[in-house]
Amino acid sequence: MKKFFWMVVFSLLAGSLTAKPKYAVALFHYNFQYVAGDYRIEARIVRESLWPALQFFEKHPRYRVDLEFQGYAIETMAREYPEVLKLLKKLVRRGQIELVIAHYSDQFFIAYPAIDLRRSITMSDSILHLYGLQRSRVFFGQEIQYSPGLATALKGLYDVVVTSSDPYSWYRGSIPPLVRVVYGHDEILGWMGGGEKKLKNLEWTWSFLDDGEVFNTLDYKSDFYRVPEQEKKNIGRFRELEREGYRFVTISELVKILKDDPDYTIPVAGFIPEGTWNMSVCGPFMWMGRQRSGVETDGLTRALSYRLRGEVLAAEKMVEHVKDRVDRSLLEKVLAWLREAWKHLFLSEVSDSSGWTPWPVEVQYTANEVAQARMYLQRIYEALQELLPEAPRRWRVDTRSGSVTTLQHPAVAPSFSEDYLPLPLYVRAAAYHTVVKKVGEHLWQLDISCIRPADGAVEIAFPTSGEGLYYSAGCGEEIMVEVPVDLKRDPALALSNGFLYLGNGYTLIKDCSVEHLAVTWKRKERRAVFREELNENNPGMKMRFYIYKGDKAEGHRLANRLNTWPVIEMWVEEGRVRTEKVFPLPEDMTNK
Repeated sequence: MKKFFWMVVFSLLAGSLTAKPKYAVALFHYNFQYVAGDYRIEARIVRESLWPALQFFEKHPRYRVDLEFQGYAIETMAREYPEVLKLLKKLVRRGQIELVIAHYSDQFFIAYPAIDLRRSITMSDSILHLYGLQRSRVFFGQEIQYSPGLATALKGLYDVVVTSSDPYSWYRGSIPPLVRVVYGHDEILGWMGGGEKKLKNLEWTWSFLDDGEVFNTLDYKSDFYRVPEQEKKNIGRFRELEREGYRFVTISELVKILKDDPDYTIPVAGFIPEGTWNMSVCGPFMWMGRQRSGVETDGLTRALSYRLRGEVLAAEKMVEHVKDRVDRSLLEKVLAWLREAWKHLFLSEVSDSSGWTPWPVEVQYTANEVAQARMYLQRIYEALQELLPEAPRRWRVDTRSGSVTTLQHPAVAPSFSEDYLPLPLYVRAAAYHTVVKKVGEHLWQLDISCIRPADGAVEIAFPTSGEGLYYSAGCGEEIMVEVPVDLKRDPALALSNGFLYLGNGYTLIKDCSVEHLAVTWKRKERRAVFREELNENNPGMKMRFYIYKGDKAEGHRLANRLNTWPVIEMWVEEGRVRTEKVFPLPEDMTNK
């Protein structure tokens, strides 16, 4: 009997010595713009969800977690809920909560160039500095947006990007938890939420990965009021993992553990396009073409912000042009107004104004924020008018180089002659009308207007080759990469700079400021398809494309000059400054 007892003891001891360590991580995504524009819901999220969650973690210091907010949320807490921010700061400072802060607003950032995201991060960082908080170098985006372009966009700002099981499982299948994401010459670590859990030297799992609101509410189902049964279930998950021997760590800590693991080699992840969580509902297309609520205007909504970003960039360059002639007090006002314009631009880019099923207040939210930004821009122009040359008071601003040119007369538009389109066009609509003009020797402009069919789905498609397509990933517009042909499913691309080399000698450039839609490469059909599922209140769509025949690098450069860094013409009319994006002239094209 004694012999059996000691055999059991030695067996248990041996097992405890050889058992692999187990780690649990959590990421709570709090979205104060959950119902963008509904500030009752924003208040309820703080009082019913965030506040009790923070109190729970204060009482259980062994539970370490990552909490993610917009910079806007920190700003709102400081202004309206100081006691909540005070507790958050306490938990961050004692190392229990790892603070994950990315964009200022919960933007659909993969639809826009990298400068928008980087400026948004800079704004969030300034808010954190103001309130004595320090963020981690972990990046997590609204809708769990992912793009290989983040390797470039986040360079020097973050060390690791967190995403879910999508979009890698959608495009490629299983993947290890920690990988290297490569884009051009840049690289960043990627933490794959659906990655393999049982590794050679350790096991890991999620104690929580979801909207922070559903830790203790049922979001819409409970109107964001606290639900004890929901809270009990999620608290039970932490306690169960604790009983099973899991150690609670932050994402940064677990990344370091794996980096230091001699038996774990961090592989380069196979290239995939940009994506979101739940790719089965079309990824970027959900926010850039799919309209489900009956009030959405995806292409127009996203284009409205895109036009505004050009105007804000132009105003910034104009301020730089005259700042040496502005007295200090006025310059401080102008810079403050410019900051507000950027802030409202970021708010206008919020994801929920064009998906999943936005309320009318959310669709209107983008238009309202664009109007607010333009009010600040007008203040800037009014303050600077006296410092600018007299009549005819017309200028051209190159947002890339920063040059401001005084025009004696309105710029002469390039001579466009009507022509045939140099490649086939496929359209699905009740009716459509095209105007094709030849811009240059190898460049055509296509304007197309489509009338909504009975089922609402308009499609505009162009022929592609079977391989050799190139594009710029979301937030990675300065680099062009080949679209993989070995993906499990047809890729949906945001085209944040409008550039798509069709692989057949032609570059297609979407004018993102007209209608900004995603494209899907239908590989078997060899077509690049722009689809918008128009609701009944949206009777048609209008898009503008440019088709360039020649070197894809030249097409890529033209796309960035048209969309990413537009040329803006300004003039004074009835005492107000007006702006218009103009087609880049040959001299503009020399600015790389």
